[in-house]
Amino acid sequence: MNIRLETLASLVPNGRGLIDVGTDHGYLPLHLARKGYSGKLFASDINVGPLSAARRSAREADLEDRITFLLCNGLADCPQEEIDTIVVAGMGGDLICDILDRAEWCLNRRYTLILQPMTKAEVLRYWLVNNGFVIDTERLVPDGDHLYQILRASWQDRNTALTDAELFSGAFDLIRNEPLSAAWLDQLSARFSRELRGLSQGSRSREGRVKICQQIMLDLQAMRGKIHDDGKTDF
Repeated sequence: MNIRLETLASLVPNGRGLIDVGTDHGYLPLHLARKGYSGKLFASDINVGPLSAARRSAREADLEDRITFLLCNGLADCPQEEIDTIVVAGMGGDLICDILDRAEWCLNRRYTLILQPMTKAEVLRYWLVNNGFVIDTERLVPDGDHLYQILRASWQDRNTALTDAELFSGAFDLIRNEPLSAAWLDQLSARFSRELRGLSQGSRSREGRVKICQQIMLDLQAMRGKIHDDGKTDF
């Protein structure tokens, strides 16, 4: 099991039950079953192939009776009363928003969301903080040539504020002690520096975007400055 899935598993509370949406090969629920997770485990996928692979993995581990497999779109057929943890990992942030948006029952304090967007994490954070969710944990996890963001949130019926920079980086108070935070902020700064170079060759109609990117760059650099160089971990 790779570090990304290990980190996802480490954030799971031992509760009533968990659903892994878009389970692929079912590695996460299988790992939790092996580690003694006491609640019910559900693995869902919209496609037959991945769900069959997940079932086969569970059968080979002699744990098929511990996991219920659901062929469904997102959380459409999720047994709401049997779970308290929702994991959606390995998808774009916009798709995760769509899945959650179609499951209004998630707006309930009983549920913990553990999310790992592959792209557009800023879109996901914006949706969460503007729909009453509070993000309480951010993790930065290396896997191959990528640095993944994993976050945990729950609905608290109150909107919280993030700067434009924090929509991309995660709230500074949550990432500042992450071993890879300095490398992550450097990576984001380089991204917006490239965008600004491209915008500088455009028309005056892009001035609004230029100002936004400049402010994001300033905020990222300010966050970076608060992290001591001796604590920097390369990625």
